[in-house]
Amino acid sequence: MKQAKVEFKEGRERGKAEIFYSIAGTLLGIGYIPLAPATAASIIVCILIWFLLKSPLTYLSLIIILFTLGVWISSKLVTLWGEDNRRIVIDESVGMLITLFMIPQRILFFLIGFFLFRFFDIVKPYPINESQNLKNGWGVVMDDVIAGMYSSIILWIFIFFYHLIQ
Repeated sequence: MKQAKVEFKEGRERGKAEIFYSIAGTLLGIGYIPLAPATAASIIVCILIWFLLKSPLTYLSLIIILFTLGVWISSKLVTLWGEDNRRIVIDESVGMLITLFMIPQRILFFLIGFFLFRFFDIVKPYPINESQNLKNGWGVVMDDVIAGMYSSIILWIFIFFYHLIQ
């Protein structure tokens, strides 16, 4: 009888953990949007960055925290849902944050950053495609980190030339 109570409690705790991983990994359910959940998550993250993230220190801290949580939570969800399931969109938040880090707040720059990030996240040129071979949550998150880095570099080049011709 005691064994059954322990197993029930462990099962209930595991269920709570799975709910937490699901909520966090889908960015409060965005990952359940049936059409283009990664794009929807990227749009929402852009909007949140625009209105909420004004301090570079807070912004950088959020990248580090979401990267760490993203790898951990994605690792858990990969065991539940399979490799890089489309419902997992916490990785998109990290990629968008990297793309727009320290970018001047102009709609044009944010739009270009969004489209660049989505392009690299979908097309996955080298080494983005190779990073998906990393185990568990590392593969889920690192492709978005590299896509964010590519996007940021190109966006900064665009901003440089944009200011030259202004």
